[in-house]
Amino acid sequence: MLNTQINLHKDNYENIDIAWSGDLWDRNRLGLQLERYVDRLQCGAVLALDARWGEGKTWFVRNWKRHLETTEIPHNVIYLDAFANDYLDDPFLVITSEISNILKKDKSTKRRVKKLIELSASVGTTLLPSLPKVALTLGLHLVGAGLVSGVLQQGYESAKDGIDTLSEEASDRIKESIQNKIANHEAEKNTLLDFKKHLSETVDKLDKPLVFIIDELDRCRPDFAIRLIERIKHFFDIPKIVFVLVVHKDNLKKIINTHYGYENINEDYLDKFIDFSIPLPQISYPGNDFYLHYEKIAQLLKQVGVYSDDICFTFYMSQHRQYKTARELKKVINQFALLKQDRKSDMFLIVALMQGAHNLEEKMINIFYTFLNGHEPMDSLNVLKSLSTRDFKNFENKIESKFNYKNIKILSLIKALKEAETQGDQNDVLLGYNLYGVDGGEEEFSSQFKNYIEHNLY
Repeated sequence: MLNTQINLHKDNYENIDIAWSGDLWDRNRLGLQLERYVDRLQCGAVLALDARWGEGKTWFVRNWKRHLETTEIPHNVIYLDAFANDYLDDPFLVITSEISNILKKDKSTKRRVKKLIELSASVGTTLLPSLPKVALTLGLHLVGAGLVSGVLQQGYESAKDGIDTLSEEASDRIKESIQNKIANHEAEKNTLLDFKKHLSETVDKLDKPLVFIIDELDRCRPDFAIRLIERIKHFFDIPKIVFVLVVHKDNLKKIINTHYGYENINEDYLDKFIDFSIPLPQISYPGNDFYLHYEKIAQLLKQVGVYSDDICFTFYMSQHRQYKTARELKKVINQFALLKQDRKSDMFLIVALMQGAHNLEEKMINIFYTFLNGHEPMDSLNVLKSLSTRDFKNFENKIESKFNYKNIKILSLIKALKEAETQGDQNDVLLGYNLYGVDGGEEEFSSQFKNYIEHNLY
């Protein structure tokens, strides 16, 4: 028998050629809706794309970015991984650098970028006392690359000297810096106004709003995440810039609670910074709609070379009342591809991976009853004795009508269980013996699957 190559799915977000390729969950529909909404936001806004970890937020915004870049009139889109940048103390320079780089590429705005960088440097200088050494080092690299002006370079060098020496002279410099900031407060306010005015006039020349996607915000250090949304509010709240925060809002609220020592903040706090929240629709499971995602599970199985009618059906029905995110489902299918052994017991392996390895026989019967009647019985093994030949025929007919195949192995497993229950002599036909390729009796059956999953061997 020819071995099928396993092709584990790897996301290559940096090189997306065609947007929405492999879109298993119809995310492109939300992408189109969001595009139309953003294009009407001439006033600028901060949106939150809200979903649990593992729901596919990053996949969505990465493909949405590619979609926006390839429309008839392309959008200017920035993607920032906030978690990859949270070693910095202040995100202002990161945001301004990203905006400057994207505006430099647009013919209508590139001539105004030099002044924008100069104004950014002036505003950034006012933030220097709060920057740690690592940020100063980054700043010196930016200076060396010519991305910030000489004014900011002097500030970095001065602050760097103070931190490196840790002397009384450094203390005097800090005191002098504070005194200067107090004296120059009005000038700094005007600098901020000049920065926002110039940025606003620059992005107004774009054909469409600038879309700034910020991902992984709820994985950042609490102080960095909070400072980032504060910087957006205070420095970048201008027309024609739309920020999309990719976040699980419940986790973000926990971050804020931790940082400020609150017990439980409400939505009002986040409403100060977020204009509108967009929930990423959850992936449905068979309890909601039996046949909604069967074909999508089939695609995932085919990607790793383990598709069969039995396997797909068992995976599909094992989701009943077992909600899994897109990431969780992919991981379970990849794990199954590693552990499967091409025998009837693979059906039980699927159930063990999806629902846990406890009471596997009963869980297999529940799959049968769920599909046949649309609900799960309270005590499957006892009720199994009363099943008629007609019940099995109805099950087979339903499978054939809905999925266009018949004679699947799961039916023989249920029949074997019925025979064992009816005869009362489980040691002869029980699932743990030769028919299913697993040694041991009923009590050992589930524990062997548990051990196999944990140690990857029988």
